[in-house]
Amino acid sequence: MMNTLSLFLLAVLAATVLTGCGKDTPSFSLLSDGDSFTQGNASFNNQLDILFVVDNSGSMQPYQDNLANNFNSFIQAFVTKGYDFKIAVTSTQAYLSNAAHTGNSNYARFSDGYFSHTGIRVITPSTPNLTNVFMTNVRIGTNGAGDERAFSSFREALNNPVNSGFLRNQAFLSVIILSDEDDFSGDGRCQNCGTSHNYNAATLDPVASYLTQLDQITRSTAPYRRYNVNAIAVIDQACYQANQGTGSIMGVRYMDLVGRAQGLLGSICDTSFATTLNAMQSNIAELSTQFYLERIPDPATIIVKVNGALVPNNAVNGWIYIASSNSIMFKGSAVPPQGATIQVNYTPATIQH
Repeated sequence: MMNTLSLFLLAVLAATVLTGCGKDTPSFSLLSDGDSFTQGNASFNNQLDILFVVDNSGSMQPYQDNLANNFNSFIQAFVTKGYDFKIAVTSTQAYLSNAAHTGNSNYARFSDGYFSHTGIRVITPSTPNLTNVFMTNVRIGTNGAGDERAFSSFREALNNPVNSGFLRNQAFLSVIILSDEDDFSGDGRCQNCGTSHNYNAATLDPVASYLTQLDQITRSTAPYRRYNVNAIAVIDQACYQANQGTGSIMGVRYMDLVGRAQGLLGSICDTSFATTLNAMQSNIAELSTQFYLERIPDPATIIVKVNGALVPNNAVNGWIYIASSNSIMFKGSAVPPQGATIQVNYTPATIQH
């Protein structure tokens, strides 16, 4: 027989249950949630727009040859995985097409070669003999301006109407600079800036301003940047000392922008650029297959599948979770091919209501 206290507690419990059934009462769930993406669709794609910015001053012929002869180390994986890419070449004097200089758009026009011409200024997967086309296009000669301005040149080449149609709204943009001198983009020529190591000259554009411009060009915002910048340049004292007779300058500004823009550096003193180009290719593939989750996950619960096959959580050949951007990035051999179905399941870190 229930006493008075027991009857009271039952009444309170009943009232609580009845109140919880009201339609205005919030419901809570910690059930697993997930995001599913198909590579190449509107939510997730691997379109790549790649611009090589090549120094065409007097000392550059052997470096242009090195890049041309090792292009296969860069392009092969993109071809094998069926990536949708566009590749073009411009020079470090493309800035001269700006109205403040000559106003001649031919300086900004993508190269189709200097010693001979391919007639193809933008390489795509359907370009016949694309490696040979690139090898011709990238040999842009050595009669260019000695005032190298790689940063304002890629800005001019990407924005100039003469190259319209190259950039795609959903593509990942990669800029790859090849130069044995530093960038001195800015208002007017920075006299003796390189030889005097004067990086505080009022004529120089701040390096950070080009990060802002790349954000605008690609419609990106940190930490969701859809681009990177890479450079093969003079990046150490040994290389600088070995090339002083050719007028080489340490790539201080290149190193600064590359460090800010998710890129990689390579030494212009390397006998072969093959290793550097392969590393740059891998980095571009990894960044371009990065995608963002709709909710914050409990990282320990993340399960990633590609075409139904489980992918390991592995920083070498698998996937990693990047908390700062709430994204998954594939690494090494786990980077998926074109058309792969990618599924990420996880338990949300917070209660959904």
